[in-house]
This record gives sequence, C-alpha cells and structure tokens, in this order.
Amino acid sequence: MRQQHQERYGFRSRPEPGDERLDPVETGLGRMLHAAEALPASAVSLLVADELVAHDPAGLAEMDALASMRLRQSLVARWEYGWQPADLVHVVRRSRSRLVPLLATAILIQVRAAATAVPPPPPSWQDQLRAVADEAVTPGPEDAPDRLVATFAGSSRSLVETWTDLVQLLVLLGALPALEQLLPPPSAWARATVRSHGPEDGSERSRVLNRIRTLLAKAEATEFAAEAEAFTAKAQDLMTRHAVDEALLGAAEDGAIDIRGVRVPINNPYAGEQVSLLNQVARSNRCRAVWNKPLGLVTLLGTPVDVDQVEMLFTSLLIQATRAMAEAGARRAGSFDRSASFRRSFLMAYAVRIGERLTETGAAAAASYGTELVPVLQRQTEALQAEFDRLFPQTRSAKAGRYNPAGWGAGREAADRAHLTAGRLTS
Repeated sequence: MRQQHQERYGFRSRPEPGDERLDPVETGLGRMLHAAEALPASAVSLLVADELVAHDPAGLAEMDALASMRLRQSLVARWEYGWQPADLVHVVRRSRSRLVPLLATAILIQVRAAATAVPPPPPSWQDQLRAVADEAVTPGPEDAPDRLVATFAGSSRSLVETWTDLVQLLVLLGALPALEQLLPPPSAWARATVRSHGPEDGSERSRVLNRIRTLLAKAEATEFAAEAEAFTAKAQDLMTRHAVDEALLGAAEDGAIDIRGVRVPINNPYAGEQVSLLNQVARSNRCRAVWNKPLGLVTLLGTPVDVDQVEMLFTSLLIQATRAMAEAGARRAGSFDRSASFRRSFLMAYAVRIGERLTETGAAAAASYGTELVPVLQRQTEALQAEFDRLFPQTRSAKAGRYNPAGWGAGREAADRAHLTAGRLTS
C-alpha cells in the first residue's frame, strides 16, 4: 500500500543514496512537510507513519524539538504579519477543526516561552489567550516547548495522528496571508504604547457597557416579543447617548480622536447575510466594516465605545434574528419556507430593515443634543476615513444577490417587530 501511494504521487519517504550527507532529522521533517503540501489528506498519515519508522526514539525526540521550534517561529511570524491569537484559532477551525487544540497549545507555549523577552500581553491579547486556553491541552513538563508531539501523543491521539496534525498545521500557517496590523506585534510592545480595546474595570465606560450587556442578554433570553423589544430599545438608546457623551467629552479635551480596529469572526452558514447585518449596525453607529471573505473575518473600525457597542448589538440582533427566522419558517406551510433560500433572504431583509431603523433612531437621539454635536461627529468621520484609507487602500462593495420574496417579506416584518424607538433610559 505504501509503495502504491509513493508511486502514484511521486513521493519517496526513504532517503536515496547520497542523502546520507544530510541531517536525517531535518530531512525527515522536510519530507513530512512536503507530503502535507503535495498529497491528499488520506495519503499524508500513511507516509508520516512510514517516515516515523525510519527514526529511533532519540531521533524522534530530536525531530519533535525541531518541529516544535518551527511552529513557535511560525507563530512569531504570524504576529508580525498582523495576526492575533483569536484570528488564528478562527481560521484554523474553519479549515481543519481537529487542529485547534494543537494550535491553542502551541500558542500558549509560544507566549510562555517569550514571556521573559517581551512585556506582558496587553488586555486585548490577555482576553484572547484566556479563550485560547479553554481549547488547549495543558502542557505538563517544563521542556514542553521542545516536546509538543510528546505532549499530545500522551493525550487522546496516537503518535502518527499527532505528527500528521503537526505537519498539516505548519503548512496551513505558512500559507496564511498578511493581515492589517491593528495592534503593535509582541516585538514592538517594549517600545510602543499598546492600546487596550476594552474599558478598564470600574470605569464609567465599563459600568455603562455592563448595563448594555445586561439589557441585551434579557432581550435574548425572553420568549415574549414585547419584552425583547423593550429591552432592545433601552439598550439602543443607552448606546446612542453614551457614544454621544463620549464624543462630546473628547471634543472638550481637544485631543486626537482614537480610532481602533477589531476583527469579528463570521461563521457559516449564511456568512454573507451575517456580514450584511454587521455592516448595517456598524454604519448606523459611525463605524466601518470590511469583510475578508476567504478568511471569514470582518475588520470593524471606529471609536472604542462605538466598536464595543456595535459588537454587542450585532451579537444580540443575530441571536434574535435566528430565533425569529426559525419561528417564521415554522409558521409558514411548505418546506420551501425552511429552505436555504428563504433563510438567506430573511436574514438579508432583516439586516436592511434594522439598518434603516437604527439610522432613524441614531439621528433622533443625536438631534436632541443640538448643533454642538455636528462638528464633533464631523471630526470623528474624518478620523475614521483616514484610518480606513490607511489600512484598506483597496476595497470593493459586495454585490447583492437574488432573494426569495417570502423570506424577504418575513425578514422585514421581523425587523419591524424589533422595536428600536429611542426613549431616555431611566434608572
């Protein structure tokens, strides 16, 4: 069987005469990486197993150290190219979900190994690393940075499975493109002021955001439409007024307007329609959203408070839309109303109508502040556009597709029921 695979794919796992002058460990790892690049997944594990037979335990330990070092170096390179831990986990999960525990463990090991050379991670990274830790296999021995295969082979996977995963992960990471640098990479932390995306605990901004989260959580949890509408309306009003108050405070201090970016992962199914909803929420709240479709990542740009609030509102509205979509399909006769076409059309119409209503609500709330807000919002718009042009000099608008009329009508009806009329929130 092995010989058949080698003849079919033109790949040899054994060294030929003359290869002895090369380092056998490095050569063996190179052959496995070549297999992961060139062969179908079904053939990789077979040839990896064949390669492992050629090495004694000492050679396998040395190869483990070499592969672990290569993986740490690859992660360091990804940070320099704009990636952050949550980005990598999301992209690897979309491609090969079984590699996520290995990736998560490698990220924690790399961060730990670099801890003596760089300052502590900024809060935004710390939040991501806590999430990554939930998916990792906890490294045991102190020499775990040089024994990644040994760490995993001792868990639920065999030696061959672990090596196959490792070489596939190395190939996958090496093929990733550069991303926009939203935060300084670890190598620049010592000489740069790393901005925190989230609010400080105990601050007024933190308290307001917690109140918004509580309101949106109540809107998601209730089964009664009237209650959900009331909670969402209160949250939207509080969001608008809090953002305006922060903008006026910043204008009074006459400092530079802080524009930040975060990446929002988008999962299948109906990724395009989810992005449309996020874009509508972003535009209605003075933010810009750019979708990297191949990677399933949306970069969200805006002031810190706007970005925080857009993320929260998008998540809440997506939950509510999903529930309303299921209810709308159940109320209608025929399997067509439960089809992908119906659901895609529902979500797109929901997004468009929500955008219209959020824009109306935001304009009404802003108007209550009078003309003093006009120059403040203009400065924000100019700062946002400048940062958008710097990070994304080339973008294009997505084209709308054809939609199911029944789904479109049901989606608009659901968006109309998501009551967003502004009214000042009372304690």
